[in-house]
Amino acid sequence: MHFEQLQYIAEIGKQGSITTAAEKLHVSPPAISKSISNLEKELGIQIFKRSKTGMIPTQQGKAVIKKAYEVLSKIIELREEAKLQETLAKTELKISCIPGLTYSAFNSLLKLQIEFPEVIVEIQEEDLKKIFKDVKTGKCDIGIIASNKGELEDELDLVYKELAIGSPCILVGKNSPFAFHEFVTPDDLKNECLATYKGDLMKFLLKSYFSKNRVVISSNNVEIIRKAIIEGMGIGIAFEEIFKNDADVLNGDILIIPLRNSDLLIKSIYSIHANDKPLTPPAQLFLKFVQDYWG
Repeated sequence: MHFEQLQYIAEIGKQGSITTAAEKLHVSPPAISKSISNLEKELGIQIFKRSKTGMIPTQQGKAVIKKAYEVLSKIIELREEAKLQETLAKTELKISCIPGLTYSAFNSLLKLQIEFPEVIVEIQEEDLKKIFKDVKTGKCDIGIIASNKGELEDELDLVYKELAIGSPCILVGKNSPFAFHEFVTPDDLKNECLATYKGDLMKFLLKSYFSKNRVVISSNNVEIIRKAIIEGMGIGIAFEEIFKNDADVLNGDILIIPLRNSDLLIKSIYSIHANDKPLTPPAQLFLKFVQDYWG
């Protein structure tokens, strides 16, 4: 039994004619007829009854044709999977995040590598303007940013999706004087030292609300900031959704305290990609993991 024979009986079963099946498969009718006869001899059954009106499957033939469809379907699936794996083996996924969002992106990357170990992923931190530029020019596949919808609506060459709402908070160690506060305001923090990320959003917050505070550490190294917060060197400022699943938050070494102010900036967290560059399956799954992390 050969693969071509399964194709022949499946197509004849569909068309009811050797001639029509031959046209569809680009094979001569005599070649198909001979191949079917050989298969019937091999199986010891008659698959089709030949008549003036065409080829009619016998009862046994119907069962064989059904199995042929199943085998052909599996072969098509196998070929598609092989094609996908070949594509994935050549796939690179480049992600840019504004400072502060990289940790959650890295966490999602770990899960992605389990599903698509062949995909090469690069994560980098950039400011907002650089991310916009890199996504539009194809240097970056996905940008993860904090923004307002109004700032994105005019970007006609970008596709954006809201992943989470960013609620401002402070991060303090478990021994901090603020540990038992239900919430704080910028006025409550006016004499406190800060440990902050670098980046445009943080610059805005510092300039608008904490211009008189001393910044003891300004870094994009998550571990350094985390250590400073735990040791009480400074208070961190971030979005609650980003850190609520952080290991040190879950074990109680770092506490999240809502930061409230009537006019305090609240941003949404978005993913962006170029309008003319659809997301690959790995990219789509990566964003799902990011959204689940914050969800």
